[in-house]
Amino acid sequence: MESTAGKSIPARVYIAVALVGLGGAWNAGTVGPVASEIAAEFDISLGVVGILSGTLFLGSAVVGLLVAAQIGERIGLVKGLRLSCGLFIAGNLLFAVSPVFATLAVGRVLVGFGFALMNPLGAVWARNAGGVKLIGVFGASIQLGIALALLIGSGLSDAGIDWRVGFLIAAALSVASFLMIPSDAESAPTASERVKGFLGAALRHARVYRLAMLFISIYGVPMVLSAWLIEYLVREGDVRKALAGVIAFVLFGLSALVREFGAKLQERGLPHVFLAGSLGLAAIGLAAITFEPAGAAAFAAVVLIGVGFGIPYATALTEAQDLFPRAPGEPVALMTMAALIPPIIVIPLVGHAISGGEGDIAFGLLAIFVVLATLANLRRTGIPLVKAEEDAA
Repeated sequence: MESTAGKSIPARVYIAVALVGLGGAWNAGTVGPVASEIAAEFDISLGVVGILSGTLFLGSAVVGLLVAAQIGERIGLVKGLRLSCGLFIAGNLLFAVSPVFATLAVGRVLVGFGFALMNPLGAVWARNAGGVKLIGVFGASIQLGIALALLIGSGLSDAGIDWRVGFLIAAALSVASFLMIPSDAESAPTASERVKGFLGAALRHARVYRLAMLFISIYGVPMVLSAWLIEYLVREGDVRKALAGVIAFVLFGLSALVREFGAKLQERGLPHVFLAGSLGLAAIGLAAITFEPAGAAAFAAVVLIGVGFGIPYATALTEAQDLFPRAPGEPVALMTMAALIPPIIVIPLVGHAISGGEGDIAFGLLAIFVVLATLANLRRTGIPLVKAEEDAA
């Protein structure tokens, strides 16, 4: 196994990168398959479950992303990633044993903050350890984590197994991730050398906002789907929950495979317009599932969605890191934060829409947004911000 620099990548690093992404992203798919069970047990609506699965989880992730890069720079990637695993373990165990809604909320806040640390620190570590190839592995594992959480969660639910078991599984995965992270993983450079001037420069460039739309599409929209795709298919497509879980698995599992394929396409020099333009396939798939959320049509739709979300992933991460090469964790954290803010509001709204039989309208609006994001990113965004300002001066 070779990195982009021609150095051998140890098998443990491959496994650790994959486990970190998989174990962290698993938390995004734990609530969706059991939304109805949680609503029934705690006597709350799907909209309130949406607040639990999306608003609290992603809201705490956004807060965490404000300091994630600085934490990584101060304590190093190893300690930062292990801290994220510890938060996942604590949050999921608390959720699994909670007798009241309030402690469910605390558990989701803990895993949300862990998710904030895992994303930018894991992406920087992956690139340090193996370039775009390991970024592809990291991205694939994130989608696979969501896919498996949805598949296993819906299967357990359909089999009548207690919904809390899924959260015990999530905690166990994070224990494995913690143990697999190499103690000698490369750390990011110190903050004093790297972070000055990034945010101010980012806010002044329109291409940063275009890139944010791409991140919202490949991060934020899948978060909405992980929360509500199964419930939408069950209610509006009259699909059994286990089959809906399989359909969701196809979406996120295929996206996982395609993320690594997209990284290889980028390595081989495929033009940016094709890498970013492939996002349009996801818009077509979302439009299709809006009109026909059942059977074979739903399977065909999620194939398009999975491919459309998967191919641009490595491109988005490298474009973000290239905005500020001296501190690559900073733009990744900013873009990830920008991607997670909309679902905080959108996830409860989609849950309310599904409850009222208007899930098709919500999915149609998601399709329109992805079309706009595709058009906005046909030109490159990953040009160093500070260099651009120095050249203009």
